[in-house]
Amino acid sequence: MKEAMDAKEEELRKQKAIKEEIDEIEKEYKEINKVLKKANEDRDEISRQLEKAEAQMQRLRDKRRGIFEQCKMDEIEIPTKKKKDGSNDDDEDQSMEVEAEHSQTAKEIREEVVQSRIDFSKLPREHKRDLSEKDQEKIRTELDEKQRKINDTLQTMNPNMKAHEQLKEIEERYEAVQQELSSAKQNSQDLTKQFEEVKQKRCDLFNKCFDHVKGCIDEIYKELTCDPTKVEQSVGGSAYLTLNNQEEPYMDGIKYDTIPPGKRFMDMTHLSGGEKTVAALALLFAINSYCPAPFIVLDEVDAALDARNVAKVTRYIQSRRHEQQCVIISLKERFYEKADGLVGICRDITGGHSNVFTLDLSMYEDGIQ
Repeated sequence: MKEAMDAKEEELRKQKAIKEEIDEIEKEYKEINKVLKKANEDRDEISRQLEKAEAQMQRLRDKRRGIFEQCKMDEIEIPTKKKKDGSNDDDEDQSMEVEAEHSQTAKEIREEVVQSRIDFSKLPREHKRDLSEKDQEKIRTELDEKQRKINDTLQTMNPNMKAHEQLKEIEERYEAVQQELSSAKQNSQDLTKQFEEVKQKRCDLFNKCFDHVKGCIDEIYKELTCDPTKVEQSVGGSAYLTLNNQEEPYMDGIKYDTIPPGKRFMDMTHLSGGEKTVAALALLFAINSYCPAPFIVLDEVDAALDARNVAKVTRYIQSRRHEQQCVIISLKERFYEKADGLVGICRDITGGHSNVFTLDLSMYEDGIQ
């Protein structure tokens, strides 16, 4: 019985010892967890500080690059120098090599910044010396004061905060106008081409007609003015057509000159009425020969002609009776005695209307006897 009690007590002691050992281990485990947690917190803090430092370094890199770019844009010369091996002193400049994708100017500036560093050797000696904390604070205060004044000036200038939006709107309008301009230029080119084609066609048609009239008017004028009974007028006169504008003949006038037989050259305005009438008839018959009309109506064209010129005109018209028909209104016998037919109109006094009388003269070879 005693041995059993002793064994039980021994067992209890062992259990108590084991429990105390477990408690000790748990205590140590908790201490280790605390240390581990503290280490993790320190690690996280160090990581945050490292990220903050890297962000600060990146801001400084961007600020340095921005200063270089702004100075370049503002044409402010900053003394720089390159290392002999072409590399840069600052590691942060290496990140700038992959960022310039906007424009050729920005790319050139970034490459120049990467390859350059500020050359402080040109600074005055007093600026290169090490400044004390007091001097640095003084300079910093002066710079802050200048910055404050500049900010005040900017505020008084009342800058337009919507300038960026307005610029974007203007750029869009500019792009639209550019497209309209391009379309207008294309339309202008097409219209110019069409105009030149029409102009060339117009000029060709005009020259075709003019060349025909110019080529035959002298012969027609000679036939209208020749007189076989007189030696000096047996050949007839001369007629000439000249363009005032060779490039665009339809834009200016045409010079028409005639030389009656047996006379010297005179301007058309100095010719007599009969000579002007014959010249006009020659031009009329020449134009009609290019594109003949079914018939020609001549209303008292013989008013200014004497008997000799009336005979010449009637002889010419009669010689062309098979080529062109002429309806002539005349009061002179020399004209209608050579006609193929007569049409007379008179007033009927009793009836109060006009009467028409016709007479066929084709049966009379030499006219009315």
